[in-house]
Amino acid sequence: MKSIMVKYFPTYYTLGTPPLVSLLVISQLRFCKAVIALTSPSFMRILARRLKFWGMNIIEFNARFPDSEACLHDLFLRQSCIMMRCKACNEPFKYYRVKNRKAYVCGSCGHQFYPMAGTIFEGSTTELYKWYYLIYLFSSSKNGVSAKEIERQVKVTYKTAWRMGHQIRKLLADDGLKLKGLVEIDESLYGGKSHGKRGWGAEGRAVLFGMIERNGKVRVKVVPNRQKEVIVPIIKKSVEAKSLVHTDNYKGYYGLGLHSFKHRKKDGKDIHINSMEGYWGNFKKSMAGTHTWVSPKHLQNYLDEFQFRYNYRKKTPKMFDLMLQHIIIRN
Repeated sequence: MKSIMVKYFPTYYTLGTPPLVSLLVISQLRFCKAVIALTSPSFMRILARRLKFWGMNIIEFNARFPDSEACLHDLFLRQSCIMMRCKACNEPFKYYRVKNRKAYVCGSCGHQFYPMAGTIFEGSTTELYKWYYLIYLFSSSKNGVSAKEIERQVKVTYKTAWRMGHQIRKLLADDGLKLKGLVEIDESLYGGKSHGKRGWGAEGRAVLFGMIERNGKVRVKVVPNRQKEVIVPIIKKSVEAKSLVHTDNYKGYYGLGLHSFKHRKKDGKDIHINSMEGYWGNFKKSMAGTHTWVSPKHLQNYLDEFQFRYNYRKKTPKMFDLMLQHIIIRN
């Protein structure tokens, strides 16, 4: 890859880079951290593979983002990373910070660029620093962050804390890429004890349907029931054809071999669905310890958050930047 020169000036930034490649400069630490972000149709997959961020603790976070101004500049760099020229005048990208306004202005034509526009930060009266700090909490927590914890840590009302948490979770949905290779499939119930009928069909319990690559990514959905008419279309949409599929002996999986899959039922030995069953256990323990209870209406958002954390589990030191970039792109 050709070397990329990025010049830093006190009042403006010049980003002139080859197509598909741009450099984000973060100058809040004593030394510069450079991040290569590749823009392509499979942006998030490439980003997860190429980002070279170091792990970050709370001290390093505060050094990198001491205030909302530093957060705004970081957001500006991320939003403008693919802009080689001004959209208005087509001159080389050169923007100055506008005083008393959360915007940058083109040095050639005066066109103003608002980094917060089109993101979950737009129109929010909550400081940008608090948003960044909340994303840091999400990225550094193994089991998620409850609304009460957000209220205590970020110093906002419970209503605001709940809304901020869900705004972030909604943007952590899966990337839509199909699972492949050896895929384990299983269904489960979520919810507390209920009166009357138990097990499948019990009132007040949500039905979860999951698919997981062996040593790979996972895809989990809330479904109305586990009938064949519901789960088979999801499998066809989420798993590549000709993949090897492991399931239990539930009759709803009968006939998967007729849908271009290599279907194997677990036998307690070599054919198993231990990865998916282990995922269910970890998810339920995490939810019980962090959130206590979640309504079925919002359960999918929590599934997406836990799924995102699992899919990028091997990228833990880079989780903050992956999560932040994911949130910006989804907007």
